[in-house]
Amino acid sequence: MPFIDILIFAAIALFLIFRLRSILGNRDGFEQKRPEQSAFDSTVQTENDNSAPKKIVPLRANNPLANGEGLEAVRRADSSFKDDEFMQGAASAFSFILQAFADGDLATLRRLLAFELYEEFASSVHTRNKEGDQLAITVHAIDDVQLIDATVKDFIASVTVKFVSQQSRVVKDKDGQVIEDESEEQATITDIWIFERDTQLNDPNWKLVETQTEDDS
Repeated sequence: MPFIDILIFAAIALFLIFRLRSILGNRDGFEQKRPEQSAFDSTVQTENDNSAPKKIVPLRANNPLANGEGLEAVRRADSSFKDDEFMQGAASAFSFILQAFADGDLATLRRLLAFELYEEFASSVHTRNKEGDQLAITVHAIDDVQLIDATVKDFIASVTVKFVSQQSRVVKDKDGQVIEDESEEQATITDIWIFERDTQLNDPNWKLVETQTEDDS
């Protein structure tokens, strides 16, 4: 039966947009059908079919990663791993994590992120709450999702995914006054997320362990 590797990611919106612009994050919403045993945590659900990724780039024979040693190692370590399903699940989790970050939903982030990354995000959320700021992130579209690297070391499978999305953000202060408004602008943002899973454990969930952001001009 189909299995979408539970890509439990932890994602990253930019930490207080106007301050931690370097850690960015985005969110997408896409309907993902889940079999009895899903690749995603049961909390990762679709918000909007229209925000589904426009392009899930399949691995082709001419892609060095397709038949490379790294991806083959992941497949050997996790027989349920399927490239396209993993990327589809990653896109869904991408949206869910960004929404959780914007909402300050630490319980959800704790389930989806590795401990070190969760601590960083939680610190950002606490700072925002202390200052009374409110963050809203809207992902208008995810244009591209690509699996760009894969490795296995000491039974830890690591998969790197590239997301290209159109998003906008709004930040309000404690009085509800808008202090940053990008609602009329859709910026193209490229995120590189790295997910890991201990293949020796029965838990099929993948957790987000690292994020990078590149601004497209």
